[in-house]
Amino acid sequence: MTDFATGYQEQFGRILDLLQEHATTGMSVTAVARGLGITRISAAKYLELLAANGDVCMERFGQKKLYRRSQRLPLPEVFDRLPNALVILDTDLQILMVNGSFVATLNIQPSRNLVGVPLFDLDLPLFSEPSVRRNIERLSRSETYLDQMQIIDERTDRIFLVDFAPIVSPASRPGIMVSLRDMTALKKTEIALKNSERKIATLFETVPSGIIVFSADGTILDANPASLRILGLRTFEQMSAASIFVLACSPGTLESLIRAGRVAEIELACDFDRMRREGIASIKSGVAYFNVVFTPIRPDSGGPPDEFAILFKDITRDRRERKVLTFNETRYRSLFENACNGVIIYGSSRDGDEFVFNDINRVAEEILGIKKEDLVGRRVWEVFPDLAEPELLEIVQRVFSRESSVFLPPLQYQKGHGAWIWHYLFKLPSGELASIMIDVSEELRTGNGSLSGADIHR
Repeated sequence: MTDFATGYQEQFGRILDLLQEHATTGMSVTAVARGLGITRISAAKYLELLAANGDVCMERFGQKKLYRRSQRLPLPEVFDRLPNALVILDTDLQILMVNGSFVATLNIQPSRNLVGVPLFDLDLPLFSEPSVRRNIERLSRSETYLDQMQIIDERTDRIFLVDFAPIVSPASRPGIMVSLRDMTALKKTEIALKNSERKIATLFETVPSGIIVFSADGTILDANPASLRILGLRTFEQMSAASIFVLACSPGTLESLIRAGRVAEIELACDFDRMRREGIASIKSGVAYFNVVFTPIRPDSGGPPDEFAILFKDITRDRRERKVLTFNETRYRSLFENACNGVIIYGSSRDGDEFVFNDINRVAEEILGIKKEDLVGRRVWEVFPDLAEPELLEIVQRVFSRESSVFLPPLQYQKGHGAWIWHYLFKLPSGELASIMIDVSEELRTGNGSLSGADIHR
């Protein structure tokens, strides 16, 4: 056999031996995985294959699944019902007995009587293989032989595991048993299992987020390289020497999640200086913040989870930037609302052909005599149609398109009514237009200041 096949057969043998040791109680998938030091996914796949082949049996106790090694019955009672294709030969290599699976597997006419026929006279493709034929002949001569081979049927691409064994009986002549097992589906499953395990291992090793697997008591069972890097650790031994609860500033949060046993997304802080005081030699210092996805790992046999995992990402920088952004927004809003002049923010639609009110401050509300909620979202000329003069629109569009600034001449929002307003208009980085308003009604009435009637636009 190849090393690949040998590895899987050895794993099957280890599982069967382990189940035999616990024959009275049976074993769950988790127990088998722990006993052999493999993942639960791999253990479940191996047990599924063994169960399909009849090597193990599964019993349910509530939500639990327990596996035991199957008890074999005597050959005469089950020979014809065995899933493997079997043929028994005498020392002259004539057929003494075949089972139904042998006839079906090799597409032999069911009505044909095979007893007494020399095996090689049937011209069966698998037995025409020189290696198979020579091995059977060596066995008949009591010479050294192989007890197992893997053969591919070139016509169908089916893969067979062929077993060879001498038969010794005090009541009859010696004979030879040849067993054929169709391994095609098994090989495909093995390849899929191997690819799946490789993919999972690759993801675990290369994902940039940290992954830590731990038990309910906080014992760290596994961690990927990214988690060590994020926590400033060099080896898994440094991490596994501590409890998962030491890594978090709020251990009670993880404990409550474990009790709840549900998937959750939370934010946790980690104090690296505290970690060092607890004996975890991180090269980092200060406090870091992590976005954490917590998940229970439920056993295949059902019942409450006994292992858990967290996937975490360092969001310290993002958190600081959010705080700065929040502070800047608060500061902007304070300046905007408490400015001594009126301020209006306009948004553009239809490439500058129309403008809408996006925001106004309290002073602008007082100057215009209209509440913010009655203006925001509405088109300027829908509320103040008297502002739609071509000359004024041309100035506004020029500021919008050229990103320049301009002082507009004094104007009234409603002709013959309200205050005379002087505007400083400019474009914001956001693409909006801002207008700083100054009420110059008094200056125009008294003729004081730098403005005169000749400056009035309308």
